[in-house]
Amino acid sequence: MQLRRKTPLVAAFAIALCLCAHTAAAANLTLQNLVVDNQSGVLAARFGIGVDSLAEVSEALTSGMTLDLRCKTRLTRRVGLFSSTQLAAATLDSKLRYDSLTREFSLTLPGRDTPLKNTRLDDLLRDGWGALTLEMGPWRAMERGQDYTLSLDVRLHQVDIPNWVQRTLLFWTWDLAPQASYQLHFKA
Repeated sequence: MQLRRKTPLVAAFAIALCLCAHTAAAANLTLQNLVVDNQSGVLAARFGIGVDSLAEVSEALTSGMTLDLRCKTRLTRRVGLFSSTQLAAATLDSKLRYDSLTREFSLTLPGRDTPLKNTRLDDLLRDGWGALTLEMGPWRAMERGQDYTLSLDVRLHQVDIPNWVQRTLLFWTWDLAPQASYQLHFKA
């Protein structure tokens, strides 16, 4: 008998959790100026990331969410007609939060000891994500005259989700914006 009483309570809790969760894929990420660069003999990918719906991101942050921007790059060389070899890869993680006491948005970036802070989200994102650089290895890994592809995968998702919630809502996406993938084909 007690099992029957708890089942509607668990079902009601799961439905309420789904209804209260933030809508997925509400904002879109935009890429700005993807280039491959030689910085003092180091192969680097330079680009900027923008968000087209700041209102959605601001609402998610002020409601207590922590967002993570994850950028993954891969440099591959075409070996045959359908195959390629990976030469280099790199990952960048940047956390975005809101502090309700100071009413400031905070952005952590790799290589910086202190986070960037600003009361205006658009200014903070422009300063933090407007010009990103991912160092991928030595420039000499590339050969002149060869065809290469730089792949960039970008994801903006919610972090700090309790494990039991992730398991309960197995097929729920925690991405605030749909994952985006870009490719740049070039000849060295």
